[in-house]
Amino acid sequence: MSARGIYRLTMLSVIVVCVIVSYVVLARRADGHPQQPGPRPAFQLPFPCGESWSLTTYAGHDDYDIDFFHNGGPSAGRAVVASAAGTVAWSGWQATLDTGAPAAPGTVGTRGGLGFGVILDHGGGWFTTYGHLQTWPEVQQDQPVTQGQLLGHVGKTGSTKVEHLHYEQLDDTRDPRRTRSTADKVESIFNGVPSGITTDGSAATGPIHTAGQPSPPQNRTSHNCP
Repeated sequence: MSARGIYRLTMLSVIVVCVIVSYVVLARRADGHPQQPGPRPAFQLPFPCGESWSLTTYAGHDDYDIDFFHNGGPSAGRAVVASAAGTVAWSGWQATLDTGAPAAPGTVGTRGGLGFGVILDHGGGWFTTYGHLQTWPEVQQDQPVTQGQLLGHVGKTGSTKVEHLHYEQLDDTRDPRRTRSTADKVESIFNGVPSGITTDGSAATGPIHTAGQPSPPQNRTSHNCP
């Protein structure tokens, strides 16, 4: 066989292999098999270095969701910073009224919604969510952020009437539809230590769907240092 013939055969083989691999990947997604996540970022508490915060949850909150309250003083107005470096996947306002209609920016005590909030994409399928900020976030969509960068300040906008930070860590590869749904939520880990906030104690909410007592409050000190 000529050199040109060998080259053509080699290239044809490469194309066939690529097609097979692509088919297998798409088939696994269609069958509901999740992709493998990238390495988990070294997440830190979403607050400046040295601050102490209480991590809490309640029935109906969704498993793994965390409400942060500052220890030793008011939470309102305190700085919220990025748990890890990433890119802003969403930044803005999101909340609904009892009628289902969108709520005006800054509304307190809505039926649902993060209020003023931020979602960061850390790569490898990893995301973090920050909700109920005091006012418009300090970052914009598609903006790169560094660990510890200011995102906003603790408020009570959206579906709450009490100043605190709503926070989530998500592995988006768990859901084949890649929708950052409840099924993607995982236990938050800060500075290599599990948060201890897992179940909300309600069988009606996921992703655990187990009835019982909500996870007890935990206290953590931020190592989100320069």
